[in-house]
This record gives sequence, structure tokens and C-alpha cells, in this order.
Amino acid sequence: MIIQTLPALAVLAALVAACMALQLDDRRRHKRKRDELSAILQLGLVLMQGVQRHRALGGQVSSEATHNRRKLEAQLEHSWRAWGDAGGYRAWQVLLRTPEDFDGHCRLLENLLAHIQHLDLQRCHLLKLTPVVAERCWQVEELGRLRGLSIRAAAQQHCPLELRIQLQYLHDRLLMNADVALRTALARLTDDLLDVKRTTLQPAELYALFTPLIDTRIEAIQSSI
Repeated sequence: MIIQTLPALAVLAALVAACMALQLDDRRRHKRKRDELSAILQLGLVLMQGVQRHRALGGQVSSEATHNRRKLEAQLEHSWRAWGDAGGYRAWQVLLRTPEDFDGHCRLLENLLAHIQHLDLQRCHLLKLTPVVAERCWQVEELGRLRGLSIRAAAQQHCPLELRIQLQYLHDRLLMNADVALRTALARLTDDLLDVKRTTLQPAELYALFTPLIDTRIEAIQSSI
């Protein structure tokens, strides 16, 4: 009787082993896909941060800002090639020749954020999570736009009406959920740029005021992925 059951047990053991192997392969594929999506998302965040900085530096004419911008351009070259978006890379090449183009930077960032949102949706579907990365990135982009616009206003030593309207809109949106550090920065923007006819604020001061706040938020997003 025992001898008769041995073939059946062998078949059962083989089936169990095959199932375990399939499960292991599935887990490996799942992990590999998760890691790939996370890595591409991290690359997208690097590019977002870099293009935002380039936009801010492009609004400045000092030798230091120009040096930092060119250094940043060299650093981002490899990241753009790894990103694999030919259209985005062509747009970036145009911005290298026109670093002062605020709207061009914004369009490229909107394209990047659309890709980031798509990647995050895939990652969250895989991990059964609620997508939040794209929303947080858009909040950072609003702060980045405020930085870029305020730098351009300070470069003119006053805030033209068109810039004032845009800055006030971004200021009010950001103020709603601002922490203490951001509230302090926004208060200075109001007191020294928006509420005066002529500002003594320098573009470099505004870059230094808002950049750490932006970097902190991007680092928090990176840590969550």
C-alpha cells in the first residue's frame, strides 16, 4: 500500500514545488517591477528639481547664477538621457539656449509632472496604495513658480502688475497649508516685494529664501517612495 502511494506523493511534491517556484518567480517579478518604477520616479523627481532650479537661475544675470546654471546643466545631462523622453529632452535643449524663458520651463515641468503621475499610478496600483506623489509634486511646483516669478520681479526692482497678480495668487494658495518656515518666507515676500513700490530685495536673496523650502519638500517625497 505504501509502495503504491509513493508515485502519488512524488507527483504531489512536484506540484507543490512547482507552485512554490511560481510564487517565488511572481514575487521576484513584483519586486523587480516595483523597484524599476521607484527608480524611474526618483529620476523624475531629480529632473523636476533640476528644471525648477534652472528656471530660477535663468531669471538671474549675476556671474554666480550663470556659473551655477551651467554647472546644473552639465549635471542633468545624464539624467535626461536616462529619462528616455525624446520630446522632453528636445524642449530641455531649447531651454539651454533660452534660460530666461519662464513659460518654457513651466511647460516642460508640466510634461514631467504628467509622466510622474503616470508612473505613480502604476506603482500604487502594484502596491495597492493611494497615489499622492503627483499631488505633492504640484504643490512643490507652485512654490517653484513663486520662486521663479519673484526672482524676475526683483530683477526689475519692482513688481509689475502682471507678476503681482500671479504672485499674489500663488502666495494665497501656498499660505493655506503653510508651515512656519513657509509662512515666514511668504511674509517677507509680501512685506519686501508685493507691498512696496520699489524693492531692495535681490534675486539671489529670493533664491536663497525659497530654495531650501523647496528642497526639503522634494526630499520628503523622495523618502516616501
